[in-house]
Amino acid sequence: MRVIVSSKIYGAFYGWSGKTLFKLINGQYWMQKSYNYKYKYKYRPNIEIVEDGSNKYLKVEGIDKLLPVRRVTDVIESNITGEFKGWDGNTVFHLDNGQQWKQSEYAYTYHYAYRPEVIIYNTGTEYLLSVEGMKDTISVRRI
Repeated sequence: MRVIVSSKIYGAFYGWSGKTLFKLINGQYWMQKSYNYKYKYKYRPNIEIVEDGSNKYLKVEGIDKLLPVRRVTDVIESNITGEFKGWDGNTVFHLDNGQQWKQSEYAYTYHYAYRPEVIIYNTGTEYLLSVEGMKDTISVRRI
């Protein structure tokens, strides 16, 4: 295995589950490739992306397990305009960049924040919206 990226996680790290997106301080984004769950809190841990043939893995400081990942380049960063109160099954998200995205799966989660940062990313099959301060993501489509 050879190291292809050495960096840090941007902000807080909570581990991974499902389709977790990892934002690195170098500006790159990497997404969990297959379902796996691991909880571990660290603030800005050192990471390496290692390559073994055509497979790439995330190696996080203090965790022995390697996580299969893939690079994500279709990413939108913005803020929600005004108050955010979570999602309720039919929520439309108005962003500072002028875009509007609508929840495309049913889920209800309450979380209050004023102008939180959001990241919308393409998983290859859907777009997911991640809100600053929340562990859950929601499937969305642009309107």
